[in-house]
Amino acid sequence: MAQNDVPRIQVLWSEMSNPSRLAREIGNEAVNHFKDNFRLQGFLDGGLQKWKDVKRRDPNSPWYGFDYRGNKSKGKKKKGKKGRKSRGANFSQAATQRPILTGTSMELQRSLAYKVNTASSRQISLAITSDKPYASVQNEGGMIKVFGKHAAVLPARPFVGHSKELDDKIDKIVLDYLKLK
Repeated sequence: MAQNDVPRIQVLWSEMSNPSRLAREIGNEAVNHFKDNFRLQGFLDGGLQKWKDVKRRDPNSPWYGFDYRGNKSKGKKKKGKKGRKSRGANFSQAATQRPILTGTSMELQRSLAYKVNTASSRQISLAITSDKPYASVQNEGGMIKVFGKHAAVLPARPFVGHSKELDDKIDKIVLDYLKLK
């Protein structure tokens, strides 16, 4: 957006009859942009910032192939064929290949939504939200308890936040909306 367009945009915004429609269009674009980060397995901000890989895909990790199924493993591994240790009740070959932050239900990705808050006809804000309690620690990283017991540090895997690519998309939406192409 050119610097000389700013005063014109402010005048057009003040004359706009339904600015919440523009906010909804921007909200849809933002949610789609952030959901795309899951497919890319990284965060788009001035290029793709790939997420740190997960331990369930590392054959040398004790978490290799782990797939939480809600049932507790007894902790002891049974001997499989030819004396090899089996992987246990929670092993899943599919888990070794599944994308990062994408469970079988994709519930974190699907939980992203936007909310338009209209304080007045001239003041509108937009928030990207998730109803999943673990969304912020996945996005920002931090200390977690594994199964409520062992503390572990989860690396940040941002999927929502400031993004140059999203800013460019929003600029285009606003310019198209205000017919300033």
